[in-house]
Amino acid sequence: MKAGFRPGLATSALAALVLAVGARPVQAHRPVRERARTFLTLRLADALDLPDEKALQVGRIIRKADEQRVALLERRRQVEEKLRAALEQSPPPAEEITRWVAEANAIDEQLAGIPQQSLREIQQLLTLEQQAKLVLLRPELREQIRRAARAERERGQRQPWRPWGRGREPADD
Repeated sequence: MKAGFRPGLATSALAALVLAVGARPVQAHRPVRERARTFLTLRLADALDLPDEKALQVGRIIRKADEQRVALLERRRQVEEKLRAALEQSPPPAEEITRWVAEANAIDEQLAGIPQQSLREIQQLLTLEQQAKLVLLRPELREQIRRAARAERERGQRQPWRPWGRGREPADD
């Protein structure tokens, strides 16, 4: 482990990353996402001994991936609204539902592919040795993210239940 790297800090920052990944694309979450992206970029730069220019390129790839993810999540939310509206009709319009289900599935596939795509883009920037280090680092990062997500879920379970969503207030009717 390199001098200056603190596992507790890494876990905390990864928790922020998990929160950002699971969050709806709301303006209030922007600083959390930016901190999470910065942490991930710095973690990779440190682990892979990247020069500043390569670290900046990695940061751009991570930012682009996050922006794609946020845009897709917003599209997915819109499709969900349309599906709910279609299901409330009597009888539900099969043609519309088929179209929205297909679109939701396509969005889900795109969302699932973003991490792998960004890793491939990052690998193209790296030397063979750095690529090997990245391959070895990925399981460690995944485990840290899982632990942070588990801790966040446990922390969230201790908060009061809000039928209108976590961290939001009910709409004024």
